[in-house]
Amino acid sequence: MAKKRQLVLDKLEALAQSTTYAPEAEAARSKAEELKIHRVIVQVAPATDGGNPGEVAIRHYVVENGDAVVMTDDEGAPIRHRDVETRVKLKPDQTAEQVARRLTREMRARGGDPHGGFYRRLRYPTGGVPV
Repeated sequence: MAKKRQLVLDKLEALAQSTTYAPEAEAARSKAEELKIHRVIVQVAPATDGGNPGEVAIRHYVVENGDAVVMTDDEGAPIRHRDVETRVKLKPDQTAEQVARRLTREMRARGGDPHGGFYRRLRYPTGGVPV
């Protein structure tokens, strides 16, 4: 999925640079921006004087139709969280990054694993028969 997304992104960016027709270039740039996977880094635990370096959470998101934020994995696949809505419509006074930061903090506060519950990734033993 990520390779296909990147291929489409590259083609759209090349089209936007090569065309002399302004509306076509703007449409290509707009679609490329919609397909981009954005990364947000949020401090979720502060550093302390006692030697604790703190903690950050790294999450990814895409902007859908210019008015909604969808939290994704690093390849652009939407993720689900058992307690937090991961697809949020933007309000007029919000930016996509602000919403993604808020969602990241909420996901971390309500359980660090966004794939918890039914949609969690199953981890199988890597060697031998489990006893």
